[in-house]
Amino acid sequence: MQLAHYQNTIEHVSHVSGRGYWSGRAVSLTFLSAEPNTGIRFRRVDLPGRPTISAHVENRRDTQLRTTLVQAGAHVEMVEHVLAALYALQIDNCVVECDAPEMPGMDGSALSFAIALERCGLRKQFAPAKTVSITAPIRIGDESNYLLAIPSRDPGLTIRYVLDYGPTSSVPRCESTLLVDRETFTTEIAPARTFLEEKDAKGLQSRGVATHVTYRDLIIFGDNGPIENSLRYQDECSRHKLLDVIGDLSLCQHRIQGKIIAHRSGHNLNGRLAQELFELTDKQQMRKAG
Repeated sequence: MQLAHYQNTIEHVSHVSGRGYWSGRAVSLTFLSAEPNTGIRFRRVDLPGRPTISAHVENRRDTQLRTTLVQAGAHVEMVEHVLAALYALQIDNCVVECDAPEMPGMDGSALSFAIALERCGLRKQFAPAKTVSITAPIRIGDESNYLLAIPSRDPGLTIRYVLDYGPTSSVPRCESTLLVDRETFTTEIAPARTFLEEKDAKGLQSRGVATHVTYRDLIIFGDNGPIENSLRYQDECSRHKLLDVIGDLSLCQHRIQGKIIAHRSGHNLNGRLAQELFELTDKQQMRKAG
């Protein structure tokens, strides 16, 4: 897949509804087309003035087990799966209207968002696509948890994710390497679901979080594997973490040319690399201008 020469938006309006994992609140999303250079914006239609929040790394805030964006006092959270679908389906400009702060959890994957956005169709916009090329290695993290961005001769973005929580974890070691493009996202990446160990899930619910979520709503690992559920892929867990990487890196607001190698990275590391990539775009633009 070659990086797009032009920006894209969606051709038709689409809707997705569900409940937030964390809050349990019902929420509806409406995907709307947007003008060139708008980027991705979330519009909180439930708040006075209908404020918008740009999906930009500078608006990212660290939050437990999810990505949150804050701008001018308004926020949206659990946005990484929506953002991954928009990025992988090459939608550069879109307004996502929402009537609650948390995105719907659906089945713990990005599949519902991908299907809704595929139905919208793409509309090419005759404005140059914004791209960033990884021309030298960038490493973030330590020996156990890290991200490495390196140049690649393959066109577009390729991600390798290695998941290994050690011998005491009930989550099996696995790894995935996938090219991020429209052709593979909906079938190979989007269906991969959120997962937790049983002790962590019970800990969250004991604090009054996600009390409505059942074993069928995502993957909960016990000592003998998934509880009351089964894996869609042997490497479903690493595919889901790869999905999170896509959504978080999209906050650099550019199409990425290069390869990412991730080892046990989470939203914090992903966000830090997105910041590095955004700063790299500034340097590359200055070189072009010079």
